[in-house]
Amino acid sequence: MRDDLQTLQQRFGARYPQWLLALLMVGSMAMVLASTSINVALPAIMQDFAIGLPLVHWLSTGFLAAMTVGLLLAAWAHSRFGARRTAQFGLLLFIISSLLALVAEATWQLIALRIAQGLCAGIVQPIAMVLIFRVFADGGRGTALGIYGLGVMLAPSLGPGVGGYLVDHFGWAAIFWMPLPMCLVALLAGQWLLPSVRERTTPRFDSWAFACLSVALFAALGFLAQAQRFALTDPSVWLPGFLALVAGVLFVLRSRRAAQPLLPLTLWQHAGFRSASWVALTLGLGLYGSTYLIPLYLQTVEGFSAGRAGLLLLPAGLLMGMASFLGGWLSDRLTAAMLLSGGLLVFALSAAGLAWVGQGASFLVLCFWACVGRIGLGILLPALSTGSLDILTADELAQGAGAITFVRQLGGAFGVNLLTFFLEWRHSAEGGDQLAQLLAFKQSFWLMAGVFAVTVLAAWGVKSSK
Repeated sequence: MRDDLQTLQQRFGARYPQWLLALLMVGSMAMVLASTSINVALPAIMQDFAIGLPLVHWLSTGFLAAMTVGLLLAAWAHSRFGARRTAQFGLLLFIISSLLALVAEATWQLIALRIAQGLCAGIVQPIAMVLIFRVFADGGRGTALGIYGLGVMLAPSLGPGVGGYLVDHFGWAAIFWMPLPMCLVALLAGQWLLPSVRERTTPRFDSWAFACLSVALFAALGFLAQAQRFALTDPSVWLPGFLALVAGVLFVLRSRRAAQPLLPLTLWQHAGFRSASWVALTLGLGLYGSTYLIPLYLQTVEGFSAGRAGLLLLPAGLLMGMASFLGGWLSDRLTAAMLLSGGLLVFALSAAGLAWVGQGASFLVLCFWACVGRIGLGILLPALSTGSLDILTADELAQGAGAITFVRQLGGAFGVNLLTFFLEWRHSAEGGDQLAQLLAFKQSFWLMAGVFAVTVLAAWGVKSSK
């Protein structure tokens, strides 16, 4: 039996939208927990598997890259199979991947399973926004989006704290079973609450473009990872780089000729959208790069436990949610360029603060600078959405929203990779000892501060109707 939203509303009554919203929040929060909580477990994984940063960072960047690719699959899968089947397949594959990770014996197995998890997250998460827009079409959409957004923002705040506590007491494997209860609830409840109807006309999926883009992304990440370990003339370095270049060119050529491109490149003909994309790349770098770098710094340099490192990020995440609400309110009163510039500069100040404080700084001082950065990111998120879409036509809005999210995730995947590359390079250049590690982290924070400060130039190119 195929259930559409109207049928489900009649079956469950007036409270159906609230039940559906709760389900969507639980599923999305499980995916976000998985993406952020891994960072507090990296030192423990490095110790157990006797590996270094050039390899362990794949647990973070592999997830983000696969999630980025999965975003492009989401709309087609939703249309072709319906929300229920798409979400349940993604959740089931995520659960299986998590259980297999508990018995993984090699690093490559963990990395492969994290990539599978990221793909599931990329496919499942966009379904929530589509269903919220549809089920709250008669009113209350803004409130529903606010509640959903707050829940999704709480997940990366709670993830490192809860995950760090579990890592301290049960080991790194706890990171993989932590989201499972939420996934099971979403999987079972979805059987009753999610619509199963499919679209009558499913847009053609460009599998060739999808394959080219996937190869380009992972080959480029592989090139950066191998360049940390070997010379550029080594085949294990230049071959992935060459493959990424060829696949990227083929993807662009395919997208230009396609009637319904996987990623509409025509959007970047708008100067304002190009500027917004630079901001989105930087936002991804800051959002995921800082979540990766700060716990690692706290554990390897400051000697924090995983639980204490995660606890430091908890108030920062809560402030990010509050700042996002403030940013949304300000978006109706100030131009996108002003808000984007302000958010970028606030985060740059935070990164500079973390670079400036000396080793042995108090918990409160480190927490303060982390909170400042999250306030900047909270201001950026709604301003980027309004600023990037304000310049597009009505027909381009849906494509633009997906494209800017894709670019932001891309910034996260490559940002973490590039920060790891820079961190390892500076650690080696400074002598390779404990002092060199401290200096390398400080220089990495300075690098983030510089990137955010420079991106202000792009932010002023984002025009809006205000």
